[in-house]
Order: sequence, then structure tokens, then C-alpha cells
Amino acid sequence: MKLLALYWSFLVIGYIIAWNASKKGKTFPWVATAMMGTVYGLCFIMGLRMGANEQVISNLGSIGLMALVITICCIFGSIGAIFLTRKLLGMDRHGEFISDAKSDDGDGSPGSGNKADQKSMDLKSTFIILGIVACGMLIGALLILRRFPEKLGEFDVVSNDALIVLLCILMFFVGLDLGSSGTVLDSIRKAGFRVFAFPAATMIGTMIAGVAACFIMGFTLRESSAICIGYGWYSYAPIIIANAGQQYMIASAVSFMHNVIREVTGIIFIPLVARKIGYLESTGVPGIAAMDVCLPIVERACGPNMVVYAFATGLIMCVVTSVGVPLIMSL
Repeated sequence: MKLLALYWSFLVIGYIIAWNASKKGKTFPWVATAMMGTVYGLCFIMGLRMGANEQVISNLGSIGLMALVITICCIFGSIGAIFLTRKLLGMDRHGEFISDAKSDDGDGSPGSGNKADQKSMDLKSTFIILGIVACGMLIGALLILRRFPEKLGEFDVVSNDALIVLLCILMFFVGLDLGSSGTVLDSIRKAGFRVFAFPAATMIGTMIAGVAACFIMGFTLRESSAICIGYGWYSYAPIIIANAGQQYMIASAVSFMHNVIREVTGIIFIPLVARKIGYLESTGVPGIAAMDVCLPIVERACGPNMVVYAFATGLIMCVVTSVGVPLIMSL
């Protein structure tokens, strides 16, 4: 939670600077490029860390396959639950009320002036991110893990610090972008109670689809629930599961891989889900990472109006995970 406060302090600082600058007619046209450059840097470091992690590399076989299937089920469950929720609330795929959208001449999407260019940009970003993560994993596995195993502890500390620094920079850029648009406060006011409906839908969809997949693979109810309620928090949920006893080591390994895959999947596929299915649905893809690492990607792919939904989804999931995993494993 301390890191979350740090990240969001940088966002607030950026927002205040841009908001004051907008009053004087100043803009920051370079922010979007700077944001994506920082995202690419983050993805590369994350790839390095995954490739240099023996647990990740050793579990890329059968356990990795189980984790992948569980992740796919959780994501599709989340998307389906959010889709049904926004339909019940009368909202369109851009997160606007259908009656309001009909009175708007535009399509409500970011960069609607040229939808073909926007689609091309989203697809290009997706493939670039996927390639960067893959390159990072290869370098991490072949160079850092295999050739410098004695340096793994030092690398973990340095790379973790680098992630924190880049996230602070990234959140500052997000603040600049949001402050320039000037629509955040209005989005919060318009969201109202609905801001809690979509995190709830995301969690419910995740648990129903994910637990069902875990059951099919032979996990107990306790293991299945603990794995799925991790919601992408790979540095917390697997450790709590492992601490419950040696009999839960397989569940812990699957939990770790599942949560890593969910965060990476969010980074890669948010733009595609936003374009093909809906903006609100894209906020449920990464789980907890929606409030930090993936927040700039949501803002870029969906516009500033979705920031409040993404942050609420990640924050509420974070609270539920921090309480839910130890509670489940203590039953």
C-alpha cells in the first residue's frame, strides 16, 4: 500500500501541473509518446525478471499450461460478467449511457477522428509489447539466469528498484495526460455507485470461471479459491498458499504462474479487448494491475473516462486478495 501511495502521489503531481498549465493554454503533446516508451521499458524489465526467475522457467511445462488455462478462464469470466453488468446498467461499449451516446456526434472513443489509425496503433502496440516481453524473457533466461546465477539476488533488487522508478515516471505522465484532458472529476461524478459494480462483476466472473477450471484440473475447493482470488498479485498470493504447508506447493506454483500470466496478458491485450469488446471489459483483464502497471494502457486505449473504473477495480481487488487468500488458507 505504501508503493501504491507513492505511485499515485506522482499521478496527482502530474495532474496538478497539467491542470494549471491548461489554464494558460499550455499542452504536452509529447506525453503519449513518453508514456508508451516508459511502458515498453517496464515490459522489458518484467520480461527480464520472469526469464531470470527459476520458478517461472521450471514451471513453463505442465504447471504453466494449467496456469494458462486458468488465466484464460478467469479473464473470459471477468469479461463476460462485466459485459452483462454494463448491459444491465444501459451502458454502451465505450462506457457511456446509451441515451447519452446517441446524442453525441462522435463515437466516444479516444482518437475517434481517425478510427483506422487508432486500430492500427493499438494492434502495433500489442505486438511490440509482446515482442519486448519475449525478448526480455530470453535475455533473462539465457544470460542472467544461466551465466550469472550468483548475481540473481543483486539483479532482483536492482530490477525491482528500476520497476518502481519507471512506474513513478509513468504515473507522472498519466497525471499530465489526465490533467490536460480535464475530464477526470466529471468522470468520477458520472460514475457514482457504478464504479463499484464493475469490480464486483470482475471478481465474481473470475471466481466462477476460474474455480470451475481448477476443479476440472483436480484442485480442492480451498486451493481453487486461493489460486483465483490472487487476481494477478503474484508477489503475495503464492507465498501465502505455500506457507500453508508442503501439500500446497503445486497450488502455489500454479498460483504464481497464473498471476504472472494475468498481469502480462493485461499489458498485451487491453487495447484489443477495448477495441473488439468494450472499454469497461478491458479494465477487468489484468486484475490488480489495472490500478498501476496497466492504468496507462487503459487510459491510452480507452480514454481518461475509464481511469476511475480501472483504479477502483485494482484497488478493491487488492483489498479482497490481501484478506481473502490468508482467510481461505486458514479454514
